[in-house]
This record gives sequence, structure tokens and C-alpha cells, in this order.
Amino acid sequence: MREIIGTGPIGDDGAGAAAGAWADGFGVVAPDVVRYGEVLRAVPDPVLLAMRNVAAAEGIELVDADAATLIALFARSHRPRHVLEVGTGIGYLTVHLARAVPSDCVVTSIDSDPTRQAQAHAFLERDELVHCATELRLGEPHRVLREGAAHTSWDLVVLGTSTPDRLDLLDAIAPRMAPDALLVLPWALRGGRVANSEAAWNGDELVDQQRLLNRCIATDPRFTDVVLLPVGDGLLLARRV
Repeated sequence: MREIIGTGPIGDDGAGAAAGAWADGFGVVAPDVVRYGEVLRAVPDPVLLAMRNVAAAEGIELVDADAATLIALFARSHRPRHVLEVGTGIGYLTVHLARAVPSDCVVTSIDSDPTRQAQAHAFLERDELVHCATELRLGEPHRVLREGAAHTSWDLVVLGTSTPDRLDLLDAIAPRMAPDALLVLPWALRGGRVANSEAAWNGDELVDQQRLLNRCIATDPRFTDVVLLPVGDGLLLARRV
């Protein structure tokens, strides 16, 4: 039984989105490679297409389609019971996760923007491929986590927000991750700028914070099997010890 807790119009222009992502510095794969990948990718279904259209119209940041598909594949293979996503947005990645996990799994997603969460709720209500329980929690993530945010042990955590406070959020979440839980961080490469010299990114706070976060996870004894994949704008994966 699907359960959605929480609250736009609903309607992948892949080529346009991918080209814009590259031009704006939010992609790390050459445009020709992106276009070739789109030939191999399945045509997006109506719900995902509608979400990408809304995001394009309203200037909303979305995880790259290939990154979202790969994260869903990890979720399907990992078969978690409790999933935590921080940064619901309009629910694009939430939908991918909720479709991929077992029906007895609970996907909890946190966001502080009531408008975006209402859109996410509407899309989840519309999606007939979602059969697990999905909890949308509205509020500042640190506060929601302090107040319980449902489960005490996460099997899969996606820090989907691209804001600079992900390091603090990680410190709040890591103690509540189950052994062998999977941590996933999109936007780990910031258009490739994290690998450049400081002069190349002009002291951009997001790049500074991302470099620090990547390094902290790679050296954190609580995590192992850390790998950085050049998919979308970069996916950093790690396994909880």
C-alpha cells in the first residue's frame, strides 16, 4: 500500500537539458558523449518528463537523468528498508528512489521549501510506479533530524541538496546509518571545478565546501569503499563501516 505523508502543475527534453547543464558548468561529461548517451537512454515516462519540464520552466536544479537512474539502480540492488533523502526539491530523485526500493521500504525525504514539497507530493501522488511508503518531511533538515525524522537507522542516504551545509548534515546523519549503508552525494564535481586550482574557481564557496566534503568522506574512518564517478555532475559513493 502506497502512503504519502506531506503535501503545481504536473507535465526529458534530454538534449536541451544536457547542453544547458554543460554550458552552465553543472556537467562534467563532454556534450558529444552526453548526446550519445541520450540515444541509448530510454524515453522518459510522462511523470519524469513532466518533472523535467517544470524544472526547466521554473529554473529548478535537478540531478542529471543518468545520475538519477544510476542512484535508482544502486537502491534496487541494495534493497534498503529505510532510505533518507535530504533535499526533496520537486521530488525528481525521490520518485526514482521510491520506484526502485522494495514495497516494504520507507523513503523519507526532507526539504525546507513548502512550495517545492507540495509539487513533489503531487508528482508522487500521480506516479503509479511508486508502491512503497514515502514520507515528505517539511522543515530545516537539522531540525527535522533532531526531532526524529522517522527511523533511527538508514540503509541508504542521499544528500541531494547542493547547499554548502552538507558536511554538517553528514555529521548528524552518519551515526544513524546502518552498517554497510550506502551514502550517495550528487554534485560532487561542481562542473569539474573541484579538480582545478583555486584560481580556476575564484574562491567559490560551493566549490570550497565540496572539496572539503569530498576529502572528509574519503578520510572518515566511518566510511570505506569511497569512489567518485563522473556521472552527471559527479557522484560520490561511500559505504558505512
